[in-house]
Amino acid sequence: MKILSRLWNWLSPDIRPEWEKQREREFIEAVNSLKTLRVTPEGSISIDPEEVREQVLEARERLKHFVRKP
Repeated sequence: MKILSRLWNWLSPDIRPEWEKQREREFIEAVNSLKTLRVTPEGSISIDPEEVREQVLEARERLKHFVRKP
């Protein structure tokens, strides 16, 4: 499998900018950190809405210094 992957990368290199690749890696890490994420054999996904709510509230609190009050 590694040989096939290397061959594919050699034949069709990823020419996206580094910032875009980094953003994709961060998104994948964030999704992988979800505890209640479930994927069905058909490919649909589900997640506990309460977990999403908790993460949004944590992020809002952590990043609130970026928001200016009118």
